Order: sequence, then structure tokens, then C-alpha cells
Amino acid sequence: MIALLGIDAKYSSRQENQGLQPAHKIDSDTGEIIPEQKLYCPVTTRLERFITQSAARKACLGSKVTRINNCLRIVQKSQKVQVYRSVEHRTCSYGGLQTCGSVWVCPVCAAKISERRKQELIRAIEQHTANCGDVLMLTLTNPHYLGDKLQDVLNGQSLALKHFNNGKMVTRFNDSIGYIGSVRALEVTHGRKRTVNNGWHPHYHILLFVQSGLNLELLRAKFYARWYKACQKANMPALPDFEHGVRLDDGSKAAAYASKWGLESEMTKGHIKKANNGETPFDFLRAYAFDDDKQAGALFREFAETFKGKRQLHWSHGLKAQFDLEEIDDETLSAQQEDDASVLGTIELDDWLRILKADVRGEILELARHGWEPVERFLLELKNSLPGKQL
Repeated sequence: MIALLGIDAKYSSRQENQGLQPAHKIDSDTGEIIPEQKLYCPVTTRLERFITQSAARKACLGSKVTRINNCLRIVQKSQKVQVYRSVEHRTCSYGGLQTCGSVWVCPVCAAKISERRKQELIRAIEQHTANCGDVLMLTLTNPHYLGDKLQDVLNGQSLALKHFNNGKMVTRFNDSIGYIGSVRALEVTHGRKRTVNNGWHPHYHILLFVQSGLNLELLRAKFYARWYKACQKANMPALPDFEHGVRLDDGSKAAAYASKWGLESEMTKGHIKKANNGETPFDFLRAYAFDDDKQAGALFREFAETFKGKRQLHWSHGLKAQFDLEEIDDETLSAQQEDDASVLGTIELDDWLRILKADVRGEILELARHGWEPVERFLLELKNSLPGKQL
């Protein structure tokens, strides 16, 4: 059946996992993933999303993370399963199905949501720089150790961040740099495959919308002093040093960060793609899906439960309105169709149950890019292989 695609999705994804996917490296200071996209294959990436989504569902069974169970599997009330195709991009998507809207747990929803968030970041940066402002990228982290629970590290960082952002001196400092707002991203990697395994590594990337012409070296020293004191007030078990605790990059680094945030090859930037000296949570999904790595599955489950309900991007109050950006939640974005997408075909319930049984949701969408006739032939072959209603 899969031969109709011209690609065996699971075999190709396994190949990709074993060295044919893009090379990546990771910044040892910030945990930011730096990709090289020469070998990036969009078809394989799109197919892999559904495979790893199934792995996420399996890893989270019985946990408090439940919405992934129904995502792009269960038909909405009074709806039919439909396939949409974009006129411009010729990519396909499902309609009439429930979505979870999770940027943390669901590779399919994360890819869709993060692309919209990327466009928002780019638009804000372009507007601010056009008005002669600058956008800097501040990275904050702190020491952590193997054996530290992810929840404990996050709790400490969250409390430190509150101290970092509060106080009259902070207000005066912000005024002195022409600060109008910020966008904060929460990211996390893990060091289980590094020479020195320090466990979970959550960190903040903060885009600062400020005036131009600031002395970054002096500014970084001031941010470090503030972050160090904030970590002290939060009673962190270990305090950040100047070399690793704070980084401040200029507008070119901030713009590059925003422009690649959510790209197809990274999907959701900070927690998707494979890295050379660290692993992201979605690396765990690949290891769990393709290599049956039980430790990876357990670590992903810890991540999913810990990050449940957290926001991946946090815009400071009023900043979106200043750039005329609409407030739309992740769940709404995950359910939206592209503006130029139209219905290509409808899948009957019996056929849909067989698709779920065979775990070929991604393959159906790839076939649909070439028209509805290939889908119908595939469904007929699937019916002959899996007769009757099956889940």
C-alpha cells in the first residue's frame, strides 16, 4: 500500500533518524539549536509528524496529558472527515477532526501553530526596526544537574524571572534603554547523551524591543547583575556565572532567531529537531518511535506533564496591539485552514477507521497532493487489506 507514495514513510524516517536528516549543532551556552537544511526533505518531515504524534499519544497514555489522544483522530460532532488542499502551496490537511492545539506535545499542531507565531515575530521586528528601534535577544539560564526534576528547575527559574522583572529600579532601567516590550520564549533540551550529563536544560530567550545604539557589553553586565540577584532571591541551589548565565545578542541574531522560528525543518524551533550534543523533547519522540527507546519515552512523558498548560511564547502586555497583531490562541490556530484551501474530498467513517488502524494519516495527505484519485485507489487497497470497521 505505501508503495503508492513512492516512499515508505517509516523506513525513510528511520533512515533520516540514522544520519540522512539535516546536520545540527547546539549552542552549549543557550541550548539553541542551529540547523543546516541542505538535506531537508519536506515530504519525509510531514510524514514523520504523524508518526511521532502517534508516539506522543502512546508515551502519554494514562497521564494527565489527554488531548493528544483525540488529535486528528476523532471526528467532530456532526462533521465529516475532509481533506483540504492549498491552491498556493499544494499541501493538504484534514478538516472535521478534533485538534489538541499543543505546541509542546503534538508535532502536527506545533508545526502549524509555530508558523503563524513566526510570522507575528517577523512582523513586529520589521515594524520596530522601521521606526529606528532595535530588537536584542537576551538569553537567561542557570546551572542544573543530573537528577534535578524538570518541574523543580522550572519552578526556580520562574520565581527568579519574577524577581528579575519586578521593582522600581527595573522600571527606571527600562526607561533608560527605550524599552517598549518583550517576547519571551521558553525552551528546553536534555543532556543524557553528552559527555557530562547535566540533565534538563530549560532556558529563556527574550526578544527586547528597545532603542537603537545601546552598548551591548555594558548592558549585558547589568542584565547579569540583575539575573544573579534574582536567582539569589529565588534560593536557587546554584547561581549563574557571567560566561553562561546571560547572553545578549544584537538585532541580527534576534532577527535570525525569529525568521527560523517554526520553519518546516525545525517545526517548533526549540524542542523539535535532533542536535549533536543535546536532545530536544521531540528527539525523544523519534527515539521512542523508531528505536523503541523506553527511557526517551519516559523523559518525553515527564516533559509533557511538566509543560502542560504553559505558554511557549509570552508577549508583554500591549505589545501585540502596538504592532496591530490579533490575539489568537493556539487551539484556534491549530484548527484553522489556509485561506486559499478548498475541499478536495471526503473520507467515509469506515475508511477513516481503517486509516487509523494502519496508521497512515500522513500518507493519505501526501497522496492527496497529487489529486483525489490516488487517495481513492489507496483506500480501496486498504479496504481489501483491512475489511470491516477496525480501530
